[in-house]
Amino acid sequence: MINAYEIRFFQVGSASKGGDAILIRLLDEDQKPTIIVVDGGYKETGEKIITYLKNLNISVIDLIINTHPDIDHISGLIRLFEEQSLTIKKLIMNRPWRDSNITADYFADSRITDKSVNKRMTEAFKYAYQLEQVAISKIGENNIIHPVVGNNYFGCLTILSPSKDLYRSKLLESDKTPTTLDDSNNTTTFTRTMNKLVHYIKGFMSWRNENTTAINETSIVSLLCMPNKNYLLTADAGKNSIEEALDYKDSQFSLVHKSIDVLQLPHHGSRKNVTPALIQRIMAKEYIISCPPNGLDSHHPSRRLVNMVLEKVPTAKIFKTADCNSFVFYYNFNWQLPYQTPMSAFDEIEDYD
Repeated sequence: MINAYEIRFFQVGSASKGGDAILIRLLDEDQKPTIIVVDGGYKETGEKIITYLKNLNISVIDLIINTHPDIDHISGLIRLFEEQSLTIKKLIMNRPWRDSNITADYFADSRITDKSVNKRMTEAFKYAYQLEQVAISKIGENNIIHPVVGNNYFGCLTILSPSKDLYRSKLLESDKTPTTLDDSNNTTTFTRTMNKLVHYIKGFMSWRNENTTAINETSIVSLLCMPNKNYLLTADAGKNSIEEALDYKDSQFSLVHKSIDVLQLPHHGSRKNVTPALIQRIMAKEYIISCPPNGLDSHHPSRRLVNMVLEKVPTAKIFKTADCNSFVFYYNFNWQLPYQTPMSAFDEIEDYD
């Protein structure tokens, strides 16, 4: 039984370049900890996680989850596996070169073989492949787990998406499959955009149907059910993956009655990953955005998204990691943490291109 917990969203990156890193610490009635890490940001974020655990005299991570193969989610995890003072028990990750079942038959180019598909995938997803190799060295192949929808860990964390079909289809759509395999887009570097800002009028804000990248749609979405709140962790998932996650949740007797109290707004608060209908379907009370200190320069978070959430859920509290070294949700700890003021609506929002 979970007697206390913390869910710590680390600030990742600097300037306008961000990422994700979440540490979950569960304590039972005997104060025995269970540690889960969901993504690890960059290498320096991995160092932050190591330091934080050392300060708690914790040397065991029970489960690491890599949601998808972007460098801003993986590099810190590689650093955790390289740390000799840490014992890591399990790793959940997708490995496209092993588990996608994408063969040469999917491609018109007759020169492509099954062997070349796998080779080119390891090259395209080089950070994920590096994570796999360092994990095999540290914990062995048998402790690397393929994510399966419906699998539950520690009685509180359930994987909701993506399904096998969605995962495979998005891999095939991505720029990682032949013949355009390269690593140039296997990052989340937020370049400064030139969208002008326009005056915001409540109730008259338009919303376009935009889409995130196919690789972002392969992100693992999970539901974390705690004693006082339920959290939907979305990484960089897009509308398809989140809709699929909600559909699965609502189809399961054990989950259908569990409301989502806290929603991680995906992809650092990008407007391309959610819709007004999704926000209304979830109706969370609180929202967390993992974004860098100067993320607003590149619309992470999107001003338009923040204002849309506040229109659809007027009582919503939206927090962001840009305002602190880490933002923490916690239960049953005798802590007195500084209060972070929730975000307010912006007077100006970014215009569409």
